[in-house]
Amino acid sequence: MKASFRSLELAGRVVALALLLVMTSVTQAADTRTLNALFDGVLSEHVKDGYVDYPAIARNVRFTKYLESLAEFNLDTLTDDKERLAFWLNIYNALVIKNIIDGKSPNGVMDKMSFFGANLKVGGRGYDLKSIEGDILRKFNDPRVYFGIVPATSSAPKLRSQAFNGEEVDQQLEEAARDFINDKRRNRFSGALQAAKLSKVFEEHRKEFGKTDKELLTYVAGYVNDEEVAKILKRGTYSVKFMDYDATINGNSIQSH
Repeated sequence: MKASFRSLELAGRVVALALLLVMTSVTQAADTRTLNALFDGVLSEHVKDGYVDYPAIARNVRFTKYLESLAEFNLDTLTDDKERLAFWLNIYNALVIKNIIDGKSPNGVMDKMSFFGANLKVGGRGYDLKSIEGDILRKFNDPRVYFGIVPATSSAPKLRSQAFNGEEVDQQLEEAARDFINDKRRNRFSGALQAAKLSKVFEEHRKEFGKTDKELLTYVAGYVNDEEVAKILKRGTYSVKFMDYDATINGNSIQSH
């Protein structure tokens, strides 16, 4: 009889603990730290040196939970600009991943319209990539955001294996800018040709990086690791050309599985 009572008591404690965990999870779903932890776990596990394992992310319950939590998120809780910036950088990249998983493509005129126009529900409202970039991120007046958002192509910046967070977003964007600008597959500087061949990212957002070639080269020079090259770029004597865009997917797509 005592053993039976103890078993019932233990079962009751297990149920109570399970309910507590569920309630805690629901409460924390509206917290940016919890959201960041979910997305960070997905990125750290399935993104290696910018290469994205999309099929694996499609199977990851944390990514599903992250998207579900965003739908009910209270945007009014984002009171700090850095927290807000980190939040929307993550949303952009998460929606890109979702679009690839859903079979959408950033290539081709019609495909692009579907890719950049597909909605993700955040705080009860639908947002697409075009509106997140143009109506939200651009208003931060920080061109480094273009090194943080990754539209799933090989010419785009590498997707980081870490979610952005408000406390570190400034440092994270600095690292993203330096990594991108010093990547020889995306930007090249030739002393022999006296030319800088830059990523299309700079061409697409030209006004935000510098209205003139000299202003653009000065901006780029601020992140170039080679001090001698940086000095030359600041003189503004190099000609500026832009790389061809490589629109291949930056990982193994769903279609390949």
